[in-house]
Amino acid sequence: MLADTGGGFFSAIDFVGAEMSAAFGLSVLRRGGCLFVVGLFGGSLSVQLPILPLRGVSLVGSFTGTLPEFRELMALAREGKVKPAPIEMRPLEAAQQSLDDLRAGRVRGRVVLTT
Repeated sequence: MLADTGGGFFSAIDFVGAEMSAAFGLSVLRRGGCLFVVGLFGGSLSVQLPILPLRGVSLVGSFTGTLPEFRELMALAREGKVKPAPIEMRPLEAAQQSLDDLRAGRVRGRVVLTT
């Protein structure tokens, strides 16, 4: 999947805010990309500082947007300009395979484990 991006993603959003999810987000960015961290799970992130200027990547924390930004986002969604993330349902027994797929970049959108 990452090979299909032409060198990585322009941006990634970390909805978890944990060390592993943030590190993964940084690892899939292309040169000049931006990682947005909105999750509040906790922990820390160790980054080799030369990576930031050498790859030109940005790390942005965002807790919330403004009310006008929210209205603009909702208008875009109503107009069908915001496509929902694909959701794939898998049985709970596929948890380890799902994590392996996520780590290998084979997950598009979300995986929901069901019982």
